[in-house]
Amino acid sequence: MNNKSSRSNYRSAAFVIVALSMFTFVGCGGKPEPGPEQIRDQISEYQAQINRLTLKVNELERELERMGERPRSRTRIPVSVMEVGLVSFRQYINATSTVEAVQTAIISPETNGQIKEILVEKGQQVEAGKVVARLNTSVVKSSMEEVETSLALARTIYQRQKGLWDQRIGSEMQYLEAKNAVESLQTRLKTLESQLEMAVMRAPFSGIVDEIFLKAGELAMPGSRVMHMINLNRLYVNADVSESNTGRIKKGDLVRLRFPAFPGMEMQVPVHRVGNVINPENRTFRVQLLIDNPSGNFKPNMMASMAININTIDDAVVIPSILVRQDLQGHHVYVAVTSNGDMLVSKRYIERGYDGEGSTMVLSGLQPGELLINRGHNQVTDGSLIRIEDNTAAIARPQ
Repeated sequence: MNNKSSRSNYRSAAFVIVALSMFTFVGCGGKPEPGPEQIRDQISEYQAQINRLTLKVNELERELERMGERPRSRTRIPVSVMEVGLVSFRQYINATSTVEAVQTAIISPETNGQIKEILVEKGQQVEAGKVVARLNTSVVKSSMEEVETSLALARTIYQRQKGLWDQRIGSEMQYLEAKNAVESLQTRLKTLESQLEMAVMRAPFSGIVDEIFLKAGELAMPGSRVMHMINLNRLYVNADVSESNTGRIKKGDLVRLRFPAFPGMEMQVPVHRVGNVINPENRTFRVQLLIDNPSGNFKPNMMASMAININTIDDAVVIPSILVRQDLQGHHVYVAVTSNGDMLVSKRYIERGYDGEGSTMVLSGLQPGELLINRGHNQVTDGSLIRIEDNTAAIARPQ
């Protein structure tokens, strides 16, 4: 190729870039305003065209340099890089989980009756053992008064029969009948006292009255929902994990716990319990965490996310997963290399290993010490001229 032809090709490529920009500007003027998806598609298409044209321009500029002429300007794409190093790789599985209160109870009476009074309100904090509601016990109390009257008479008769029997007056049968009458009435009185106590509903633990379902005057029976109490101080976080991970998770393993309702918050929590039964419907087993919640920020049935570490590999090449791209030949990344005094892009095909928490382990294709392009990797192609900006020289590691 002669100098004249090279200059002509260079001018042609530059003209194509300018024409493309003008076409884009003019073409968008008379059409209805596109939506976000159309704009993103256009941007991706134009960036791909610009990358291809930039690569051609760079080739022509290098051709001019080989002919002894220096081009007026050379397009260099700004990028930043990170040094590839050996780090520990932790493979995680993510599981959606829900929150459950350790102490939660539906309060109901132990006997049938009409609710006489509700002694608490919704949202009220109560202590364990506090009376929260009572049933109408007028019938039971009347029965108790009747029994107490009969018991007083029976005791008088018994005392007299006992005195006579001690003097060997009267028959033993009369004495035993009087004694049995007293004992029977005492037993009956204890039964009525128990029924009276069963009509009183108490808080089973210290907590909050979350909901009241019935009102004074309504009928209640054993098992009916009168009110709901809950204690938020300690919570379970439950997740169902695929049975393929059986044996890989054990009690005490640390789990990264996050809550969508609190972005940026992350907790390291040990596994409290691992289920021993596989659910036949979805082929999963239960993994449970136990967390403290003194502030009450977390609520039952709140959604959470568990990241469970199931594998740790030392001295592995680990890169951010977002940097891995794919074409027909496989997965690849871009690294920065020096050639003839220029900083160029080199396309490297890699063999991927495990993925976890936004990171990918690389089995082959990258070596420690190489410079991986981590910003601007979407604007470069193999052989692009680059300039490194804001380089932190960080070692590639999980984010």
